[in-house]
Amino acid sequence: MSTSARIKQCIDNHDEYVKLLATMSDKKLAKKLETIHMQMALAEKQRNTESLELLEIWRLQTIEARIYKDEHNIPDVPSEIELALAKMEQDEEKTEKRKEVFTSTKQIETEPETENWTKEEEKPKYNNDSQLTLF
Repeated sequence: MSTSARIKQCIDNHDEYVKLLATMSDKKLAKKLETIHMQMALAEKQRNTESLELLEIWRLQTIEARIYKDEHNIPDVPSEIELALAKMEQDEEKTEKRKEVFTSTKQIETEPETENWTKEEEKPKYNNDSQLTLF
């Protein structure tokens, strides 16, 4: 896309872009503004007026987005990476809970049953030889 087409697109969708930028964190907007300033310095050195014009529009949109965000108390929208990390943490917590339930259930199953017999003679006796003959 040519620079003139990008400039036209930025001007046509100005309000939409400002609202979209306003969902970013203030820290990201500040970094974006800093990057734009560095790009503007390079474009000025190269005497690239079209790029300077586009960068000036981006700079204005970023500044307006910071002001709009502050005036309307717009919360930050988490990035895709932040959302993925949060989901991973939730999945990890679920896994830990499942492990706890599994180990507690396993411990209950493996605990020796208390026998109610008081004397050795009263315990049932099994004849191992007779059981082998069944097979």
